[in-house]
Amino acid sequence: MKTVVDTGFANLSQMNFDISDEQKLILDEVDRACRELRPFEDEAYLAGKFNQNLVPIFKKAQLLGLPISRQYGEGQGADVLTYALALERIGQEGTGVRTFLSGHISLGQFTIQRWGNEDQKKRYLPPATTGEKIMCFGLTEPTAGSDPASLRTSFEERGNYYSLNGSKAWISNGSIADVTVVFAYPKGKHEGMCAFIVEKGFEGYTSQQQKHKLGMPTSDTGSIFLDNCRVPKENLLGPPGKGLGIAYSGLMSGRLSVAAGCLGVVEDCINEAVNYAGQRVQHGKQIGKHQLVQRHIGIMATNLEAAKNLVYKAALLKQRSDDQPENKDLREQADLMIAKAKYFASNASFDAADRTVQILGASGYSFETRAPRHLVDTRVCRIYEGTDEIIVQKIAVGLLGPGFEAYR
Repeated sequence: MKTVVDTGFANLSQMNFDISDEQKLILDEVDRACRELRPFEDEAYLAGKFNQNLVPIFKKAQLLGLPISRQYGEGQGADVLTYALALERIGQEGTGVRTFLSGHISLGQFTIQRWGNEDQKKRYLPPATTGEKIMCFGLTEPTAGSDPASLRTSFEERGNYYSLNGSKAWISNGSIADVTVVFAYPKGKHEGMCAFIVEKGFEGYTSQQQKHKLGMPTSDTGSIFLDNCRVPKENLLGPPGKGLGIAYSGLMSGRLSVAAGCLGVVEDCINEAVNYAGQRVQHGKQIGKHQLVQRHIGIMATNLEAAKNLVYKAALLKQRSDDQPENKDLREQADLMIAKAKYFASNASFDAADRTVQILGASGYSFETRAPRHLVDTRVCRIYEGTDEIIVQKIAVGLLGPGFEAYR
């Protein structure tokens, strides 16, 4: 019987999670920015509105282009692991905060840096790294969520421009974005998907905010409408017909950013639970002395360590894949590890929030405490960038083989 599960023993010696002095300086700045942001995020959350202080505070800390090359604007050139560690800390402040950065950096800037030509990088990355321009990733549609290959947005070539028609839905930063990476098929075809860089000022482009969400009130979610939207020929992103591959590479970055942020959620929940359990007295003693409360805390702590191992390993594998873009085997390894990290960390964060609400009791039923915010906010982490069902299927097929794919 052949062994199908990779134990990872052969690679353990190459996995180094030690923090360098340079990384510590970056993470100290991330922590400072997060501490400054928290009171504004608390206020915005209770008011149910986008946190207008997020961009200025993160701009001041030069975090809006953290993993982007120093060649472009205020890019800091951080490696994948450092960026994941930054998102882990940012995740403590809320999934809405991290989601903004996922849309702006992981899905927006990363995609242009990976697939754009030099002119596109010079035009769009510098203003994005300073926060002058906000980015988003226009893939999901009203009828195409887990199946991006079924999207209906189309394009036609017309002289020196492309005409795009269709709509996008549930787009993070969708109604506030200045620049959107849009995916579309040639009109009348369901192959040859292309990617385009589309500015909100282009003729035929409109957007609107999506309201009445379950959670993340401080994160903008929007719909985008393309009505004969005129996109200059020079804004075609990447090779013609390779849009689906570009989309999947963006989803890898997006999934890793979700997983990293979820670590921070679990950490914040543990902090809230431990502090409350050490102070709250019932039946003549602190509730932290009750075994069932201890069980909640112990499970959260164990899940956190397991999730960290997956996320950090995924980050290092993605870095290797980014360094060797032609290595298909390495890309597939990174893709699968990111899927595992995303599935486990997103479920661990939702579970941690639920357990912390239970520990807090009635106090945990008010958004004036942090745990219930995490509870409603992290529910989306099991949906966007690949639902739980899609992700675990992907993991299983990685073991069973391509002949077991439920769809192609």
